[in-house]
Amino acid sequence: MAFKNILLFGAGGDSIGHYILQALVADGSFSVTALVRQSSKSAFPSSVAVTRVADDFPHDELVKALRGQDVVISTIAMFGQAEHYKLIDAAVEAGVERFIPSEWGMDNSDPKNQELCPIFKGKSEVETYLRSKESERFSWTAVATGIWLEWVLNVGFLDIFPIKHEVKYWQDGSHRPSLTTRAYGAQATLQLLKHPDVAKNQRVFLCPVEGSQREVVAELEKQQRVKYSVSHVDTESIVRGAQTKWESDRDVIAAYKLVAAGVLLPEYKADFASAGKQPILEQIVEMPKLTVEDIVREWVEAHPETVR
Repeated sequence: MAFKNILLFGAGGDSIGHYILQALVADGSFSVTALVRQSSKSAFPSSVAVTRVADDFPHDELVKALRGQDVVISTIAMFGQAEHYKLIDAAVEAGVERFIPSEWGMDNSDPKNQELCPIFKGKSEVETYLRSKESERFSWTAVATGIWLEWVLNVGFLDIFPIKHEVKYWQDGSHRPSLTTRAYGAQATLQLLKHPDVAKNQRVFLCPVEGSQREVVAELEKQQRVKYSVSHVDTESIVRGAQTKWESDRDVIAAYKLVAAGVLLPEYKADFASAGKQPILEQIVEMPKLTVEDIVREWVEAHPETVR
């Protein structure tokens, strides 16, 4: 039986939580509650119930807020993992059936990924904690979305800069990680709510398309009608320097650079289907089609000033 009562934490701003909230509201088959801090200024659609708790997440308030909910979905930011444990403990006590943690990325259970990046390691530790709480009543599902290509293009995260028409290739730019969008990740979450047994107590991988830096740039060049300026990076130097910077200063930018390495270097297996990761959601339930061309087209149409 599909879940009905869904509580979402982290639905403000332009994060994955915002897209999940939009998908839930548009679908119309769920009772949706947004959990927010007392100090939050976020606004929500009238159909969404809003439950506020004190900013420090007191346990008793959380338990009260979570009672009657079938599923808790967390979209806590990368460095907010401490709050996960409070939410998980409250969810167990409140009788929540399913917890979806703030994964939305790579295979955080892979030891090589954990060794590379503190973000992967922190999320893996949350999964370990969830496993320790499994029971007949309480379960979890983690969603490895791959990298969101439209977000990458907005912020230059993978060293592709579509506004400046520049790219910095990692190695030869041919590694083909799994690519999605935030809206696609939200639709995947919707399907997991409607099919509770698909990925019970495990991570599910999204892989509608795999695409390299070179393929993305080729599509951008075609649609923007411009040739990109190309350079290459010293990947070993970048990874070594970012790890050193993180260890010495807990530098957030360095941690994000290590996430990029996890996507762009083949040894970290962000090409979910090609690397044999299981289960792949698209092989189990019907999902919308997604292509590099489609994602790039939508981005270019939103940024006509980049076309020549």
